[in-house]
Amino acid sequence: MNDTMQTSREKKLLTKYWVFGGSGAMLLGSGLSVLLHGSKLKEVGADSWFWVSTGGFALIMSGLSFIGDANRFRTMVDVLRELDAREKAAH
Repeated sequence: MNDTMQTSREKKLLTKYWVFGGSGAMLLGSGLSVLLHGSKLKEVGADSWFWVSTGGFALIMSGLSFIGDANRFRTMVDVLRELDAREKAAH
């Protein structure tokens, strides 16, 4: 981060970045764990393996979506900073 003062809009976007990024990482990791558990259930012949694995896959996809949203928020902060720097340079 640079040493400039953050606007309230940047702070809100950065908060969303951290919340969505952290949540996405948690969902992705949990989904991988559940998916591997479903794989073990299939190996032992348990009937519930399909639904457990499907739930794990859904968690993985949700996590990736959250991480994508976090990336969007961070990009918006970078764009705001670039526009602010251009405006200051023009004056």
